[in-house]
Order: sequence, then structure tokens, then C-alpha cells
Amino acid sequence: MPSVGGIAPPPGISPGIPLPPFAPAPRPVIQTPPPKPTAAAQTIKVEVGEEVEQERRKASKKTALYAGLAAIVGIGVGFAIGGAKERGDRGKLAVDGAAALEKDVKAANEKMVELKDKLDAGRAALEGKKFPAQLVAELGGINVPFDATNLEGKQIGSLPGRVMRQVLAYTTAVQDLNKTKDSLKNVLTAAQAPVEKSWKEQEEPVVNFSVVFRRDGDKTLAELVPNKAPFPFGKDWPAKYTVSRLERTQQGLKSAEKEATRWTKGDIAGGDLQALPVDPQSVAGLTSEQMVFRLASAMADIRKTLDGNKDNPVEETPGLIKEGDDLANELHKISLAR
Repeated sequence: MPSVGGIAPPPGISPGIPLPPFAPAPRPVIQTPPPKPTAAAQTIKVEVGEEVEQERRKASKKTALYAGLAAIVGIGVGFAIGGAKERGDRGKLAVDGAAALEKDVKAANEKMVELKDKLDAGRAALEGKKFPAQLVAELGGINVPFDATNLEGKQIGSLPGRVMRQVLAYTTAVQDLNKTKDSLKNVLTAAQAPVEKSWKEQEEPVVNFSVVFRRDGDKTLAELVPNKAPFPFGKDWPAKYTVSRLERTQQGLKSAEKEATRWTKGDIAGGDLQALPVDPQSVAGLTSEQMVFRLASAMADIRKTLDGNKDNPVEETPGLIKEGDDLANELHKISLAR
């Protein structure tokens, strides 16, 4: 403690208590400059300063980390809020999309009912031995208007899983139906001429095929060959006529026209090429009659796709039209959320 009047205060007496008035005036205190710090003190100060700086740097890093975490949390909250809004917007879009899809499905089903009616008329014509030429043109003009483009912008990912699976299954089935319908149209186009020829020939049968024979070592082989110019079955047959045979060449099998003698007796595989006319009824399954059967079967298969399989209870299917109606009802329920 600095001295007051040259006399130090007695122990236990606070220096803050003033002296009696008769005490001599205090001498002025001479302020001495603080001693110059030693090198050791300077070192300590520097070391302490470095520790402080290190702590400051650590604190700054922590502050930056906390700020970053706060920013991330803030961003996360922002995303959560934005996601909720987005989900709300997507939900509204999904409801609007369900309403639009309902209209598309109903339009597709109407076209499928039209297709079914035309197929029924085509089958009836075939059964009456009248080629359904108009069906060829009608199939070219009918297209069930539903494919993957109908799903664009409809937010089907927000639909209930069961309904979304129905939508995808319906889309695939309709696309397959359109492909099958186009294939049937192409087959009908190619089949018209031979089928009509076959029906005409049923009234006046002609011999379209013959059998020729050849030797292969010690074996005798028969070949079914078409006649170049079919001749009437119920009239006199020509003694010689031309057939088309497949011959082996260096380029592979090629069709070649050969003159054949109608066999009557003797060695059928010896000498010149001999042929036996084939009864037209025995090859009906290989000609246009078989084609008629296949055309009718193809129409029946498409009809079954549309209306379902009701013949076998074990393999019973509802049919694409029924599936479309069910899907439209589900989409309608979702659209009512508006």
C-alpha cells in the first residue's frame, strides 16, 4: 500500500479511514513508471497470446460449425415446408390427373366396344363364306386411343399403389391390343384373294397339288408340289402338266418348274418325272380353308381379350373392357377429392 504522511496505517485499520484533522498534510505521491517487462515476461505474454489466438480460432471454427448446422437445419426446415407444399400441389395435380385419366379411359373403352362389334360382324361374315372386306378398312380406321402419352403430366406416382398398378396394366394391355388388331388387319388383307378363290373352288373343285416321287439311294421319297395351272377335279385330267419343285443348287434350295407325266401304271419313281393329282378335299387344311379357320380364331382371341374368358371357370378373366370400367370408377373416386 502507498504510504500516507510517511506513516503506514496500523494493522487492522483500513486505509480508507481519514486521519484526524491535526495530522500533517500528506506528501504528494510520485508516480514511478512500471518496470520494463523482462524477456521471460514477454515470452509468457507472447505464449499466452498464442493460446488466446488458438482458442479464438477454435471458437471461430465452432461458431462457423454451429452456423453451418443452423443453416442446414434451416434449409432442412425449408425443404420440409417446401416439400409439404409441393406434396400438396402434387396431390392436387394427382386429383386433376385422375379426372383427366378417367375421361381417357372411358374414351378408350368406347372404342373397344366399337371394335368388338365389328369383329363380331366379321366372324359372322366368315361363317357365311363371305369375306369381311369392309372389316379390313374398319380395322385400319380404329385405334384404341390410350398409350403411355396419356400418363404424361398426370402425377400417377401420387396415386394409390393399387390404382397406379391398374393404370399401368391397362396401358400395356391396350397397346398390345392395338398391335394385335393391326396384325389381324394385315393378315386379312393377304388372305382375301386366296380365301375367295377357295370358296369359289368348293363349288367347282380344282386340283391344286400333285405328288411326285424320286429315289434317294435305296429309298423312294414323295414330294407334295403345287400345279402351275390347276385343272378341274371333275373333268378329264391332262396327261402332262407343269409342277413347281424345290431343287438343290449351290445357292441353296430354289423353285424350278418341271414338266411331269401323270402316272397311270408302272414304276412311279423311274424314268421321267411322274405325278399323281391330289384330292382337293384332302389338302383343305393346308390351303385357304385352314386360313379361314385361323382368321376366325384370331378374331375370337381378340374378342376374348375384350370381353374376357367365360368358357372356363378355372381360367376366367374379366376382359379389358371390364378392367377399364373398374379403373374409370377408381379414378372417379379420386377425382371427387377436388
